[in-house]
Amino acid sequence: MTRATPSTRATPSGILFFVHGANETSEGLVENVARIEDQVRARGWDVTVVAPEWRRRSDLRLGNWKKAVQRRGRPSPMPVPVLRAGVRKDAVMKLVTNYFEDRREVLVDLLGAQMLSDVVGYHAHRASIHEILKQELADAAKAARGRPVLPVALSLGGIALVDLLGSWPEAPVEACVTVGSQAPLLYTFDAIPSMPYDEADPPHLPVSWLNIYDSRDFLSFLAEPLFRRSDGLASVVDLRVHSGKDFPKSHSAYWELEPVWEAIATAFTWKRVEPLTVVEARSLGFEARKAPAPRADR
Repeated sequence: MTRATPSTRATPSGILFFVHGANETSEGLVENVARIEDQVRARGWDVTVVAPEWRRRSDLRLGNWKKAVQRRGRPSPMPVPVLRAGVRKDAVMKLVTNYFEDRREVLVDLLGAQMLSDVVGYHAHRASIHEILKQELADAAKAARGRPVLPVALSLGGIALVDLLGSWPEAPVEACVTVGSQAPLLYTFDAIPSMPYDEADPPHLPVSWLNIYDSRDFLSFLAEPLFRRSDGLASVVDLRVHSGKDFPKSHSAYWELEPVWEAIATAFTWKRVEPLTVVEARSLGFEARKAPAPRADR
């Protein structure tokens, strides 16, 4: 079949089911939901935003990791010289180590203490998180009365959503969207229980998955190259967006980007009974490729 293009598709109608990230406070969630609702309203969509506060209602508790970092007062300034071409790796590492010795908080922040806490905390409380999201999704589907429910998950929310849908093939959704998510990286660690890592024959969700990332958001990762199929279907497609923001502001800059909303509008039209093909995905501007056919001698 021929898919609707941005110029021909109907105005989205249904429920946008927002799955927030790990460190979302009640106040932060309200602000995020308000930003999303503002964008939906500005576009004239017939879409209701549902955003369960799953972290507060689950057993997940994340403390302030900065209290675990040693401090020795104000670090002394250290000029960073211009490095000549061919400089040895150990010289670079010595410079980096000296600079960050008394700046460990900055280093840990850059390397993603949040990501580490996400992984450990999520796996410790996976059952309670899934229980809440599963019930909330089921309730949203009833409220939608036949209209689509599109889950859109940010950061750790993407990990929880992908893992949930991987273990729930009959979930009442037709597609899903992850934004600034670490789910692809965790898959390479074999750390998504419902989707065991398999390079030769990767697992797939029961619905099409749109993954949105920003190369300036160091907590976002590509998913499409990890889940390519040889049958021409595009189970996962990527969309790169450009916020122009520095990290970590780039991690929360997605909602004001027009391409994000164009892609979400497209995802509202997807149906699980009409799998997206690589050709269709590429025509819509998404990143998608066909995997080589498996060798007969394997």
